[in-house]
Amino acid sequence: MGHAIRIQSREQYIQALRVLDKVGGTWQGIGPSSDPVLLLTEAQYTALIEAGVIPSNGKEGKASATKAAKKTKS
Repeated sequence: MGHAIRIQSREQYIQALRVLDKVGGTWQGIGPSSDPVLLLTEAQYTALIEAGVIPSNGKEGKASATKAAKKTKS
């Protein structure tokens, strides 16, 4: 597993599952259903970017962590 992708909405989760169903390899979902994280291979990650499910800027997982850190410090 090379990438941990935080899913932001139910719609994004459904889109990701549709793409991952067509890509080879095994992926893993962790966390609660209200805030899932997908552990993906490089090929699966690339497929989600090409399908427009996640942004290509690499900030999909870091944005939530940064917001949580800022709230904790305040």
